[in-house]
Amino acid sequence: MSELVTYKLSPSAKYCQIKFDDENRILISVAQAGIKISKLKWGGLVPSETIFEISTSVLFSEEYKFARERLTEKSLEFDMLDVFRDVLLKVDSLESARKELETIFTK
Repeated sequence: MSELVTYKLSPSAKYCQIKFDDENRILISVAQAGIKISKLKWGGLVPSETIFEISTSVLFSEEYKFARERLTEKSLEFDMLDVFRDVLLKVDSLESARKELETIFTK
């Protein structure tokens, strides 16, 4: 089962790191500008590629109402960090995470 490696939710920082069963790690970071999910390398020390990124204004636009509804079906958390954490802890691999995000964000 995927595991939560690090978690920080404070006024100055919002991020968490998840390690999947396939040994891949991701970093979910949330800022006022938006949400970014990066694949990590070297034991979770360095971001190697962005697997998902969306600005806050786009995520909360009318165009992406369907995606917010799908996220709400998967997590009842209030903070977006916790929502994405809940969704991605349920998958077991980086490839499954990509597919889950694609399913949520594709009309």
